[in-house]
Amino acid sequence: MKKHLTLFALIPLISCCQKNPDKEIRHFLNSSRPTEIIIGALEAGDTGDKQYVPLLLNDLDDPSVSTSLKYKGFSVYTEKMYALEQILKSKPPHPYGGILRKPDSTNIKFYNDLWRKMNSSK
Repeated sequence: MKKHLTLFALIPLISCCQKNPDKEIRHFLNSSRPTEIIIGALEAGDTGDKQYVPLLLNDLDDPSVSTSLKYKGFSVYTEKMYALEQILKSKPPHPYGGILRKPDSTNIKFYNDLWRKMNSSK
C-alpha cells in the first residue's frame, strides 16, 4: 500500500515539472532579446505548426543578431524566414540567408500576402 501512495504522490510532481513547449515558444517569440526570438523561431519551425505564423510575421524585418556563442551571427530576420519556409512549405522569391544579409521587403511581403491568402480562403 505504501508503494501505491508514494507513486500517487510522485505523479503530480512529475507532471507539474514538465515543460510546456507551446508556452515556451510563444514566450521566446514575444521576447525583446534577439537570442530568445531566434530560439523561438527555430523551435516554431521545427514544430511545423501554423499557429506560430502570426508571431513570426510580427517584426519580420528585425535585423538584430544574436551575440550568444551558440547563435552568434544568426539574425532574427533569417531565422524567422527559415521558420516560415518550414511551416508554410513555400520558399520566398529571394534568398534570405548568409552573413550580413539585410531584411528583404519582397520576401516579407511574400509571406504576409501568402498568410493573408491562406486565411481568406477559409
